[in-house]
Amino acid sequence: MRNPIFGARAKLALGLGAAAVLCAGSARATTVEEVGDNGSEQMGRGGAWVARASDPLAAFYNPAGLAGQETRLTLQANINIMKTCFTRLKATNDTTQGDGTAPGHDYPQVCNGGTPFPDPQIAMTYRLSPRVGLGFAVVAPSASGQSTWPNSDSTTSPQSPNRYLLTSANTLLLTPTLAIGAEVVDRLRLGIGLIWGFSTVDFTNVAIVANENNQPAGLGGNDVKAELQAKDLFIPGVVGGALWSPTDQIDIAGWYKFISDINAKGNVITTTGSGKHLLVGDTMDSDCGVRGTAPGTCSPNSVSVKVPIPMEAKVGFRFHQTRPGADMVHRRDPMSQDIYDIEADLTWAHDSQFQSINIAIPNGIPVPGITGSFLPPDASVPHDYKDVYGARFGGDYNVLPDQLAIRAGAYFETAAQSSQYQNIDFAGQQRVGIAGGATYRVHLGDAPTKRAVEFSVGLGHTFIATSSNTNPNGPGLSGLAGTLCLAPAEPTKGVCPGGTGQYRTAWPVNLGTITNSFTQINVGASYRF
Repeated sequence: MRNPIFGARAKLALGLGAAAVLCAGSARATTVEEVGDNGSEQMGRGGAWVARASDPLAAFYNPAGLAGQETRLTLQANINIMKTCFTRLKATNDTTQGDGTAPGHDYPQVCNGGTPFPDPQIAMTYRLSPRVGLGFAVVAPSASGQSTWPNSDSTTSPQSPNRYLLTSANTLLLTPTLAIGAEVVDRLRLGIGLIWGFSTVDFTNVAIVANENNQPAGLGGNDVKAELQAKDLFIPGVVGGALWSPTDQIDIAGWYKFISDINAKGNVITTTGSGKHLLVGDTMDSDCGVRGTAPGTCSPNSVSVKVPIPMEAKVGFRFHQTRPGADMVHRRDPMSQDIYDIEADLTWAHDSQFQSINIAIPNGIPVPGITGSFLPPDASVPHDYKDVYGARFGGDYNVLPDQLAIRAGAYFETAAQSSQYQNIDFAGQQRVGIAGGATYRVHLGDAPTKRAVEFSVGLGHTFIATSSNTNPNGPGLSGLAGTLCLAPAEPTKGVCPGGTGQYRTAWPVNLGTITNSFTQINVGASYRF
């Protein structure tokens, strides 16, 4: 009796957001789920911005900074370019046949498309009073929400070596944020923002149908393709911040973010065979799309997906040399108030709460074309992340007072993932980033009017350390498999002989070398009322 496999590899990248009218997720860049920073000022300063917090994006990054801002609307967009390459090493005990690579040798290197991905940001502040500001932010997570790998559906060699990890992903995470900031006493500002998030996920990978020795590769052989489509329409969260200015030249700030896990419900579409023998099953259908299955065996939205979103915190220290005679009372406008500023931030992300992407499938769901085969009830994906710590440094120099500012910055973050669990869904290794940018302000009318238009640009690049797991006999991430254990062994106490989990291959599928690079380009404009 041969049991199928479901292969659903979840990529949360969460790089989102083609709709600028929707509010978006936390672009904080410290968690493993994101890279770089959103916002022209933020990214151009290497993310060192929590103590500056002087434009409408403060609604998410530090709502305390809303107090003292002028009424302003900003519309910006990052163009994110993420390129990932994987040189897979075939494990010594991998018995797959016909894939053109002998055990202990490398497959040809493959890379995702590296296609530019638009990441819009829209935000607005409203000056309720000199001490109170209201903010609304639309900021997509700093990532690429689409990833496509080559030869993923090939029925002849060479099949894509990455297919057991991820073949394509199209994900969306949006978190509307409404915030308020107030100067509760002179020089002390506090703020809070409430988040209503929602997410859709659509990702595909390939898995092994039968966990047996010497099985042929390819969708026409021992592979099954599975696509997971799910959504969660309510993901609550909160951000809070504080900003203290003990003098006119020093700002000290703190920020905290909590968002609930994504708990999505959806369906799995499976594909087996090839050509005229191609068969498709769908858990959306009452009979699972499999001929002969009793109605009611499957039901819509019966597959569960849980993806953690780690907590984060930042503290920032900013020095700014003020211009003689600048009005500092209940106002925050560094382009007109300062000659220059420099800032240092320390960051923390609780990535250790992200141990796995949990995927649960009801028992007894058949796979088309394989009699007696069922999707495994647990298709979870281990990640085993650890907390990430970072430092960010940056600043602005106002070349022309209240007219032209230039900026630069850099950041460093520790690794979140060991090579044993390396994957192509997130870049979990150590990161170093550099960035720069500028803002040009055009005043509309003579003083004392505050109306102005600003144009901003930014460019950033993140260097991500190479991840290597090149011991062909070493531990790694097993692929999903359609039988409990490698035949003829039977499981004992839920674990196969040798320690491999049920419905998992006896060999790792993530061995080899993974490289990543990430580039951001930002353009934007703001209107100050």
